[in-house]
Amino acid sequence: MFKRKESLNFYALLIRQAQVIRDAVEALCAFCEDPTQEKGDFVKVKEKEADAVRRELVDDINRTFITPIDRDDLYRLSTSIDDLADYAWTTVKEVRIYDIQPDKNLLTMARTLLQMADGLVVCVEKLEKDHAGVAVEATKVKKLENTLNVQFHQSIAELFETDDIKKILKYREIYSHMNHAADKGDFSADILLDIVVKL
Repeated sequence: MFKRKESLNFYALLIRQAQVIRDAVEALCAFCEDPTQEKGDFVKVKEKEADAVRRELVDDINRTFITPIDRDDLYRLSTSIDDLADYAWTTVKEVRIYDIQPDKNLLTMARTLLQMADGLVVCVEKLEKDHAGVAVEATKVKKLENTLNVQFHQSIAELFETDDIKKILKYREIYSHMNHAADKGDFSADILLDIVVKL
C-alpha cells in the first residue's frame, strides 16, 4: 500500500546515508594509518550501518506514492554512494586475506576518497534548497576523481619498479578498489547534477 511521506524524510535519509558512508571511508583511512584488528572491524560496522540506512530508504521509496526526487534517481544515488562503503570494507578484507600492510599509496588514495565522501555529504545536505551549491560541490567531487585516478596510476607505476610479482598482484588489486570507489563517487556526482537540473 502506498503512503505519503514528508519530502524532508527522504532528504534526511540521504544525508544520514551519506554521513555513514563518509564515516566508513574515514574508518578506512584510520585503518590504513594503523591497521589493527579493531580499526579494520570498525570499517565493517560502518559498512553494515550504511546498508541498513540504504534498505530503509529503498523501502520508503517502494512504499511512497510521491517522492520529492524522481524515484529512479533516488535509487541510483543511494546505490552508487553505498558502493563507497562497500569498497572500503572490501579493501580491509583483502588486505587481511593477502596478508599485506597498507602502504603510503593506499593511504593517499583513501584520503582523497574521504574528500570525495565529504563532498557528497555536502551535496546531499544542500540538495533540498541549494541547487547551485550542489552543482559547485559535485564538480569538486568530479575533480577529486581525476586526482585519485592520477594517484592510482602513479601507484601502479611505482609497483612495477619491483620484481616481486606477488607484491605487484596483491597491491594492484587493493589499489584498484580505491580507483573503482572513486568512479562510484564520480557517478554519484553525475546523478546529483542530473537531479538538480530536474528539480
